Amino acid sequence: MVRRAHRKSRNGCLECKRRHVKCDEKRPVCSNCISSERDCEYGTRLLTATPVRPLTVSPVPDTPRSSASAGSPSLCDDQPVNMLHVELFHNLYTKTHHSFDPTGSLPWLPELLSQSITTPYLVNELLAFSALHLSTQRPDRRTFYHFHAAQLQTHALAIFNETNPEVTQETCLPLFLFSSVLGIHMLCDTLIYRENNLDTFIPRFAHYLRLHHGSRTIIGQAWKLLKDSILKPVFDTGMSLYRSGPLGAGYRKLLDLVVAANLGSEPTAIYRQAIESLQACTNVVDIADRETHVHHVAINGVIAWPVLIKLEFSELLEQSRPEALVILAHYAVLLHRFRETWLFADSGRFLIQEIGRCLGEEWEEWLAWPNAQCHDT
Repeated sequence: MVRRAHRKSRNGCLECKRRHVKCDEKRPVCSNCISSERDCEYGTRLLTATPVRPLTVSPVPDTPRSSASAGSPSLCDDQPVNMLHVELFHNLYTKTHHSFDPTGSLPWLPELLSQSITTPYLVNELLAFSALHLSTQRPDRRTFYHFHAAQLQTHALAIFNETNPEVTQETCLPLFLFSSVLGIHMLCDTLIYRENNLDTFIPRFAHYLRLHHGSRTIIGQAWKLLKDSILKPVFDTGMSLYRSGPLGAGYRKLLDLVVAANLGSEPTAIYRQAIESLQACTNVVDIADRETHVHHVAINGVIAWPVLIKLEFSELLEQSRPEALVILAHYAVLLHRFRETWLFADSGRFLIQEIGRCLGEEWEEWLAWPNAQCHDT
């Protein structure tokens, strides 16, 4: 008997395979896993003929050459060179880091990257982020690099969960960098690789907010130790810039509208904190735009808001509460200011326009400031 051809997808995620449901194979997270809030992971079936394994690194002992040749493992013992990893590291070191330091005003950044190559989970995430960057720069290989960005990030998380490192003086720096880069990676991936409608975007963004919120725990535990590390200049600059101040006209009007809506004390407090945090981040961006020596802090100001807001805001956002969507549209103004960078691209304009379409004319007053900012640029 001739066996019927197998028509099922062989490239679906592991969770859909386990549940025996059809996977739409969207990467890095399929629609089924987004809607059911499950961990989405794809198998090791890659887009290339040669399998790309997770990159493992360890400090090379300072031993004489004769000792190494006598049986000790070394980097030259017939180990195949993974050219993709080499390409990603080169891109990370020469181009990706310029996304945060275009003026070359951070002489410690290359040294920081050099210190990171002995931590496996961090190296895999840094290469994943580099792959995400390349996916936006090379349209002809967009799918290839985006796939490997997801694969390397999965490896990074697996290694991190397996080692479960405690926060110490030795681990605080790689832990902080890992949580920071992982959060930025997830934010950029959510913003760039989106379907152009809010029905699919909002659940993904709310899911990202919940995941990224875990980085606050690591940062909080490592804060005192990090102040004595190579990152001390960053913290000194950040502490001087992130300070509370009066709300600008756009945010003041938004808060007045929220208060006048009589939503109840709890949601009003959540929205107030989100608006005040947004003002603090906007202040950082404004100062950084004026002072070239802290230019790198401007993008950090945009990235910081999802970490600063309360976790309850993501719940209100996932419920598509109009006020939460409006606040997200105000955040989109910051994204739109950096539309020339690959990190955010056109996500700001997309959010402002789509939220306006979703809410309709009755919310025009609430969205007047974001619309004006989007149209003026």
